[in-house]
Order: sequence, then C-alpha cells, then structure tokens
Amino acid sequence: MSLPTHEEASLHRLGDLITGIEQSHHAFTRDALDRITKLFDAMTDAGKPAPLALRRCFDELQADLIPHLMKEERILFPYIIALESEPANPPHSCFGSIANPIGMMAIEHDHVKTLLARQRELSSNYAPSSDVQIDALYAALLALDDDLQQHIHMEDDVLFPHALQLERQTAS
Repeated sequence: MSLPTHEEASLHRLGDLITGIEQSHHAFTRDALDRITKLFDAMTDAGKPAPLALRRCFDELQADLIPHLMKEERILFPYIIALESEPANPPHSCFGSIANPIGMMAIEHDHVKTLLARQRELSSNYAPSSDVQIDALYAALLALDDDLQQHIHMEDDVLFPHALQLERQTAS
C-alpha cells in the first residue's frame, strides 16, 4: 500500500492514512520483530550467539515498540478517527488535548531512533560479513530500520500535525 506524501495527506482522510500505517508499517514491524527474534535464537541454538550488545539493544527496541504500537492502535488512532468523523461533536478523552499523547509518541519515537542508531553502530551499519547467519540477521535489522524510519516520518511529520490541526479547528 502506498502512503501519501505530506502534501497529499491533506487531500486524504486521516482515517485512511491511519489504516495505511497500521496495515503497512505496524504489520511489518510485528512480523520483523518476530523474524529477528527467531534469527537471534537460531544463532544461539547453533552455538554461535550473536553479539550480546546487539541482542540487548534489539530486545530493548522490541520491548518499547510492542506497547507503543498498542497505545497508538487502541487509544490515539481511534481518537483521531473519532475526531475526524464528528468534528462538530469531538470525542471525550482521558488525556485532554491530543497534543499530550502525540507528545508522548514523539518522545517514544526519539527513543526508537536512538536505539536504531545504536544498532547501526553495533553492526557497522549492517555491514556484510563472512557469516551467513549474521548477514541474514543484519538484512532483517536493516529492513526494520528502514521501515521504522518511514513509519516515524509518516506519523511525526504527516499524521500528527494534521491531527493537531484538526483538533484546533474543532475547538474554534
């Protein structure tokens, strides 16, 4: 599914953008996390553990991402869709302004970016090696890294600014 550019987003419903993010990026992230965990485990099972620091960094990334995706899918995204669906009658929220959860998501996105940078550092930017298992692991980590960067951009630079603008318009 092709997601709209920043300029095109204003022509689309935010609900459609959210659906695209969930179906494309959230689904990919969950699949990639499972696949990478299996790659790390297979290396350990083969008696050839992956670099411990890289595994710890990935485990922290995974521990951050799973609840982050759930907060977006269960709280923030449904609120944005409800706000868009009935702007004349904005939904009640437990978080006050939508700026509050968006601010928290941005903080969490920054932490994910830090962890991705650490993974790149620990893997020498996912550099090929002479080990097939390491190369498969690095390829999977690179794919996750690339997708997460696009995912974060779509939310921070496209979806969230439009949602904030929508909330301001409904408050007027």
